[in-house]
Amino acid sequence: MRRGSWSVESTIGLLFTIIIAILALAIVSAIGLAAYAAMDTGPSQRIVQQVETTGDVRRLCIEARTGERVDAMSCDLIDPHTGGVAK
Repeated sequence: MRRGSWSVESTIGLLFTIIIAILALAIVSAIGLAAYAAMDTGPSQRIVQQVETTGDVRRLCIEARTGERVDAMSCDLIDPHTGGVAK
């Protein structure tokens, strides 16, 4: 069995092929990571504002929620004369 001989041209061609394959893999990986980062939106926080009435007393309640979890809540009395929040 005869061994093939290596020439400078075939060695440089193999080297360029390997470099191009590595560059293509890096570009595809960068595009994939950028697309994943753009699509991955974690749980978003939403603000819920509502007026609760108990008898003649009205309260303005504001909640900050992440999913179903309440992160913060604040309730203020509504002044029946002015309609604004009582201080």
